[in-house]
Amino acid sequence: MAAVVVVLLWGSCQLITTERLPEFAKYGDTSEKKDAFFTYLGEHIDEVNTDILKQRARLQDIREGLGPDEEPGWLDRRWVHRALEAYEFDPVETITSETLRQLAQRMDIIPPSMILAQAAIESAWGTSRFARQGNNLFGMRTYEPGTGIVPKRRAAGATWEVAAYDTVNEGLAAYIHNLNTHGPYLQLRASRAAMRSRDQTLSGTTLTGGLRSYSELGYEYVAKVRGMIRSNNLERFDK
Repeated sequence: MAAVVVVLLWGSCQLITTERLPEFAKYGDTSEKKDAFFTYLGEHIDEVNTDILKQRARLQDIREGLGPDEEPGWLDRRWVHRALEAYEFDPVETITSETLRQLAQRMDIIPPSMILAQAAIESAWGTSRFARQGNNLFGMRTYEPGTGIVPKRRAAGATWEVAAYDTVNEGLAAYIHNLNTHGPYLQLRASRAAMRSRDQTLSGTTLTGGLRSYSELGYEYVAKVRGMIRSNNLERFDK
């Protein structure tokens, strides 16, 4: 049964009707399973990416309204400081054009094709234990004992758990936040900013090159995600 919950995405509070993942394992036909998975998750991706784009639009308005050596007005400064905290920047006293440029590099969407490909790989098409029990389709970990799901196979002495989320949107937002803030994905964000500067549609195939640190497989993982995008024509969702 669907449940109505309040989802707090940074900068907004909205009511979203959510439910646990559908039983994708029930599909005997592979094509039907893929279509159901992409359709279901695609709707959630649209919700989360739309929220980010609304925030980004306000940031762009602030940037475009500033003259040389000007700071934003009081309300905009407060908004920017909250955004900087949300995107894990160190505190700043003065908001400069460079500050706003760096914030814009983090405050952006992830192409749906890349999200769908990683979700399919990491969650076994939405059928993994962590996806079904914890709305975690991306294999993300937590290092706070008791806050996630303990994996059945874990090295002796290890304390990490697989992160668990109340809703699919919450897990999806956490995954995007990870890529938008953590150091290993700096190349991904730089490539995305370069595409933005050329007014290009963000390409999941291109940005996947920044995922080498996502898995111990490194470049092999990048090739695996790109193969998933290509074989399922997922870049059609980016347009």
